Amino acid sequence: MAVYTAPKRTTLSGNRTFTWVKPQGKRPTEYEDLTVGQQSTPAQYAFQGWPVRFDDGRDPYTADATVVRCSDWYAFRDPNQTMQRPYIAGMNESEKALERSFAGAHAAGLFAFADEGWVRTGLAQHYMTYPFVEYGLFLALCYAEREALSDTTTFPIVFEAADKLRHLQGVVYYSFELEEAFPWFDDSTFMTAWMTDPVWQGARKAVENIIALNDWMEIVVAINLCFDRLFGDLAKVEYFSRFAAANGDVVTPILIASAEADSARTDRWTAALIEHLLDDPKHGSHNRTLINGWVEKWNAYALEACNAFAPVFDQATAQAATFATALDDVMRKQATYLEGLGLRVPAAA
Repeated sequence: MAVYTAPKRTTLSGNRTFTWVKPQGKRPTEYEDLTVGQQSTPAQYAFQGWPVRFDDGRDPYTADATVVRCSDWYAFRDPNQTMQRPYIAGMNESEKALERSFAGAHAAGLFAFADEGWVRTGLAQHYMTYPFVEYGLFLALCYAEREALSDTTTFPIVFEAADKLRHLQGVVYYSFELEEAFPWFDDSTFMTAWMTDPVWQGARKAVENIIALNDWMEIVVAINLCFDRLFGDLAKVEYFSRFAAANGDVVTPILIASAEADSARTDRWTAALIEHLLDDPKHGSHNRTLINGWVEKWNAYALEACNAFAPVFDQATAQAATFATALDDVMRKQATYLEGLGLRVPAAA
């Protein structure tokens, strides 16, 4: 019986390509192919008009979702070129690496190196409370990504929101590991700490006020230029990571390092977006004034959260740094970041 073989296709001359988006380079990247044009408006691609609206007749996306103005939101590009499939693959590998790290730490008895006082206070009391911060910022970012005015701005906010959710789940998972390593481990007071402990009330105030915002770009500025750069770095890097190492805890810094890799990705796309807005030939001056004002406003909230958190620096058995030096460190790093964007550095409160 003869086997059917399809005829060989005739090779066409020339290099024929098709794209319906405007790439930054000569040809669109895979990131641009799979991102640009996914969120269309009647001004771009959806020329037939909005197919759906809110019940009260509002358009699904409107320019007044932010007071920031941009001549072309779609011209922004995420320098990380983050897409769903490689993001999921990368996070899967990261979670597997953490799981192997925890297993190795148990096998080597590394948990036992940690000072008991640090585990009871630094971890059970304070670190287990930090997921409330991450969840609050996750909620705010969920609103921001819904209102963002282009696909290229929406996607990185979505991935940052996913990061926040993954980080809080990582801390919760870590609590199970700590319970296995220390039968006396008790983190049952974390809800009370978040609601009533004075050291957390500054952070709670800031997070709740960020959640209440209606301007999606102000949310991005409040979190990525101010709160996470000051309170986030103070708590996670200067306290939880550095103090853990000083008190014999070699496991916690591994978890925080994984989260900081995500933060570095967020820093890159946020800087690119701010530069895109400040360089706008028509609206750049307007945007600079607005963003400088937001940084001033949200730095005050972030510094209030930092100052309320100060007492925890005196609670550990071994103190890796003073609160004053740790705060100076994070403020200096933020100042460098803001200056690199051409923004004004607010005076310390």
